[in-house]
Amino acid sequence: MVEARPPPAEAVPEPLRHVLVLDLSKSMLAPLPDPTGLQGERRKIEVARTAVYRILENAESSGASFGLVTFTDVVRVAVPLTEIHRENLPYIESLISMLTPNGRSAIWDGLALGADLLRTPSGEVSGTLVLVTDGWDNASGRFRAPTGRPLTPETSARQDLVPYVLPSGSRLTLRVIGIGAGTERDKGVDADQMNSVVSELRGRAQGQGIPAQVSYQEVVTSTDLFAQMVSAFIDVGYETSRPLEELHPEELAEHAAKAARALKAPQAHATVTQLHHRSDLPASPDDGVGSGPLPSEVDVLEVQGGVVPPHLKDRYGPLGEIVEAFVQRDYATAMQRLFRAQSLLPALTRYYWEARIHYARGEVVESARSLLHAWVEADRLPPDARGRIGRRLALLQARIQNDPETETLVRFMDDTESRLRRREPSMAGQLEQIFEKLLELRTTYELARVGSPDGGLAEGAIQHEKSVEELFGLLQDTRLKNVGRDTTVDGALEFMEICLAEMR
Repeated sequence: MVEARPPPAEAVPEPLRHVLVLDLSKSMLAPLPDPTGLQGERRKIEVARTAVYRILENAESSGASFGLVTFTDVVRVAVPLTEIHRENLPYIESLISMLTPNGRSAIWDGLALGADLLRTPSGEVSGTLVLVTDGWDNASGRFRAPTGRPLTPETSARQDLVPYVLPSGSRLTLRVIGIGAGTERDKGVDADQMNSVVSELRGRAQGQGIPAQVSYQEVVTSTDLFAQMVSAFIDVGYETSRPLEELHPEELAEHAAKAARALKAPQAHATVTQLHHRSDLPASPDDGVGSGPLPSEVDVLEVQGGVVPPHLKDRYGPLGEIVEAFVQRDYATAMQRLFRAQSLLPALTRYYWEARIHYARGEVVESARSLLHAWVEADRLPPDARGRIGRRLALLQARIQNDPETETLVRFMDDTESRLRRREPSMAGQLEQIFEKLLELRTTYELARVGSPDGGLAEGAIQHEKSVEELFGLLQDTRLKNVGRDTTVDGALEFMEICLAEMR
């Protein structure tokens, strides 16, 4: 009798392990310009802190482990590699808030210690390692890097950084983010040094057959620094807007008031109407291409600085190749690839990216035409699949129409839903319903403003006020359910309460 063997155990995905190595030398106190004009100049350390808060939030929602190494003249483990939970998040954030730059830059010693946090018991380095620095190494005492400069008796006694960071058997993603491009000390990162080190690491990975991805990216603005730090860990493009939690109360009120203007004037903000009900759009052209949803990670892709996220082709096939060219601003190639892959893509995906490429090339009329067809395809989707996709289309339409009020509203709705989708799905669904009711208020607002058809101004105002009060009640019920649960929900409810107050 042959003994039955148990089925093989399913492979368990490795937990995400992220380590940030952050420069805390004195030069991190210097300011960086903000090209958006929203925040003005901010110190490098302030931007880096804000990015770390965003990274920690993502780690908490995805179950990832995170560690932080800081370096000046001395290298320290500020946050040991640990799984981020809601319980330890406030303590870790308080540690981040106390980081104070001073001294010089022991870059290579810091990078080596970051690799130590990711080192497994058998000696390999496994995970994501991100180095953020704005200068040259001038204080390392243990390690040396292949910078192309002659060795001195002092530097030759130090340990070679490359095999230490990348031993055989490792599985490492290493990203170096350099702030500034200085050819003199203290004027920015030493690009020649960094490119030399990155080249040596890539060569070792190739020669040893080590699955490693090593990249170097320079940034010169606060927006790019924040975007590159966040995308290095999250592996999803960063939308060019500030997270809800980072808005001060007065900024939150300003955003909510701007969003309320889009709700109050549907004729001037037609995109808001399309978010809720669309019945007069033309038929889609019959080109034999089937409809279908957009891949959720790709449809929101907004990469700063032209850096291509890893695994695009592997994860998304022909669409990944299109996006790869798009984020490198090679729009002609992106359009050619889109045309070649049109029979392989859902019609919605095809029209959406066609519209984005046209818009990036400044072809506004062509972009609007493609977007119109994308709206038609979105209407063919099941109701539960339309909300998020509709917001993606609405955001692009708001940009095409230069409609910042609608863009603010859609960004807020999309950002909130994205944050809650994984960690609070039931609350995300409840907020989605409140969003729908908020959109419906534009109808009663018009009645209150011009009067109902048969009852005059007073009846229209009464109807609108009743709708507002019902929504206020729903907001308060949701707030009670959320007590002690999620700060993102609290911020979303605060935003919507301000919107409601603006619509009275």
